[in-house]
Amino acid sequence: MSTDYSGTRPRSNRPPRKKRVLLWISILVLFVLAIVGAKFSYRWLKAQRAQQFAEQGDSLSAQGKTNEAADKYRAALQLDPLGYRGLQGAAKLASKLGQNEDVDLWEQVAKLPQATTQDRQEYADALLRRGRIKASEKTISDLLKSDPDAATLALASRYSQRTGDNAKAIEFSRLATNRAPNDDLLRFQFADVLAASTDSAHHAEARKILWDLAAKEGPAQRAAIEALARAPELSNDDRTRVVQMFDSLQSASVLDSLLAADLRLQLRPEEAAQIYDQTIARWNRGETTELVDLARWLNLHQQPERVLSLFPDERAFNDNQLLLSRLDALASLQRWSDIDSLLGHPGLTLDPSVLESFRARAAQERNSNLDAEMHWSHALSLAGGDPFKLRFVANFAEQSHANGVALKAYDQLGKFPEHADFAFRATQLLSTRAGDLPTQRAAAEKTASHARDDPNAAAQLAYVNLLAGTDVVANAAAATALVEKYPDRLSFRVTAALGYLRQHDPGLALSQFKPAGAPPIEWQKTPPPWRAVYAATLRANEQEDAAKEIIASIPMDKLSPEERALIEQK
Repeated sequence: MSTDYSGTRPRSNRPPRKKRVLLWISILVLFVLAIVGAKFSYRWLKAQRAQQFAEQGDSLSAQGKTNEAADKYRAALQLDPLGYRGLQGAAKLASKLGQNEDVDLWEQVAKLPQATTQDRQEYADALLRRGRIKASEKTISDLLKSDPDAATLALASRYSQRTGDNAKAIEFSRLATNRAPNDDLLRFQFADVLAASTDSAHHAEARKILWDLAAKEGPAQRAAIEALARAPELSNDDRTRVVQMFDSLQSASVLDSLLAADLRLQLRPEEAAQIYDQTIARWNRGETTELVDLARWLNLHQQPERVLSLFPDERAFNDNQLLLSRLDALASLQRWSDIDSLLGHPGLTLDPSVLESFRARAAQERNSNLDAEMHWSHALSLAGGDPFKLRFVANFAEQSHANGVALKAYDQLGKFPEHADFAFRATQLLSTRAGDLPTQRAAAEKTASHARDDPNAAAQLAYVNLLAGTDVVANAAAATALVEKYPDRLSFRVTAALGYLRQHDPGLALSQFKPAGAPPIEWQKTPPPWRAVYAATLRANEQEDAAKEIIASIPMDKLSPEERALIEQK
C-alpha cells in the first residue's frame, strides 16, 4: 500500500456552509409563505362563503321570509364580522322590521370603505327615526358637502324640522322636489313641511300639492287623500270631494273608511246615528286589527254602547287591544263594577302594569284614594324596567287626571337615553297644563341638559325662567342670541319679547313681532301662551284695543297662572 504525501486534503461532497444557510432560509421563506397563503386562502374562502350567505339572505328578505333571512345574515357575520354584504343586508332587514339594532348596523356599514352614499343616507335616516337628532347632524352635513341629491336634501329637511327650524326645512324640501319633480313621495313630504308653517301662503301651497297628488294614481295618492281629510281648513265642498275620492279608492282600508265617516259626520251631523251604524256594518266582521281600529274610533266619538255591542267578552279575552277598547268603553259609562269583574277574569293576559293602572282608575272613580294610590304605585313599579310600559302608565294616568302619577312615570322614563327627550317634553306639557311652573322649569332644565345643542330646549328654559322672573338679564340675553341666530323662529321672538317686557322695555318687545320683510302673523293659529305675551306687549305699548282683541281669542284654561298674570289689568 502506497501512501500519498502530497499534503492535500480529500474533497468533501457536502455544500459549503454559506450555501447551506441560504438553502435553509429559502425553505423557511417557502414555509412562511405557505402558512400566509393558507391563512389568506382560508380568509378568502370564509369571506366568499359569508357573501354567499348574505346573497341568500337578500333573496329570502325579498320574498318576505324575514326569519330565514336573519339566520343567513347572522351566519354571514359570524364568518366575516366586517363583511360589507352581510352588514348591509342585516342593516336593511333591521330597518325593514323596525328594530333598534338598525342604527348600530348602519353605523358599521358607513365606516367601511365600500360604503355608498345611499348607505350613509340609510344611516342618517335610521338616526332620525330613532330620535338621535344630534348624532345625525355630522352624517347629513357630510352628505350635503358634495352635490347633494334629492334624498340627501330630504334628509336635511327632516333634520331641520326635528330641530324646529321650519324655514330651513321648507328650503331643503323645496330644493329636493326641484331635483326630483316627479317623485310623489318627496312632494308629499314637502306638503307636510309647508303645512307645519304658520304662514297662510305656505298652507295654500301645501293644499295645492295635496290636491294634485290626491287626483293622481301613484305611491302618495292615498296618503294625500288622508292628509286632506285631516286638514282643518276644508270647506264643505272640499269635504264632499275628499269623500268621493275615498269612495273611488280600490280596496279602501278601515282607516280610509273611518276618515270618510268623520267627514260625513261634519257634513251631515243630523245623520250621525246612521253614519255610525253604516260604518259598523261595514267593518264589524273584519280582522281583529280592523275591529280594534273601529272600536277606538267609536270610543273617540263617545259611542261606548256601540263598542260594547261590537264583540262579546269572550272575544275580547282573545286580544288585549280589544279588551282595552272594551275597558275604555266601560270607563266612559262609569261601570266600575263591570271593570272589576273583567279584571278578575282568570283568562286575563293583560300586562300587570296595565291591570294595575285600570284598578287604580276604578278605585279613583269610587273615591277610594288609598286603594288608588296603592295600585298606581304598583303600576309604576311593574313598568319601571320597560320604557313602553312606562309610556302607557303615564298616558293612562294623564287621561285619568292623576297628574302626579304621570309625572313620576315620565321621570322614570327620562332615565332611558332614547326616551329622555320625549319624557322631558311630556313633563313640560303636563306641568304647563297643570299650571305647575316649578315642575315645568325642572323639566326644561333636564331637557336643556340632555340636549345641549338643541336651540328649542334652550329657548324653553329661557321662557320658563323669564316667566318666573329668574335671572332675567341672563335669560333675556340668551333669548336675544337665539333670535339673532334663528330670525325666522316666532317662538324664539316670543321669548325675547318676554325678556324685554321683564326688563321694562316695551318698544323692543314689540319690535320682535314686526321684523322687516316678515309675513303677517296669523295669531288665531298660534299657541295661547304666545298670544298672551303678544297681548301683554301691546298693552305695555298702550295699544289697548288691539290687546283686548287678542285676549278675547285666548282660552284662559290653556294658560299658566304666570301667563294669565301677564295680561291681567294692572
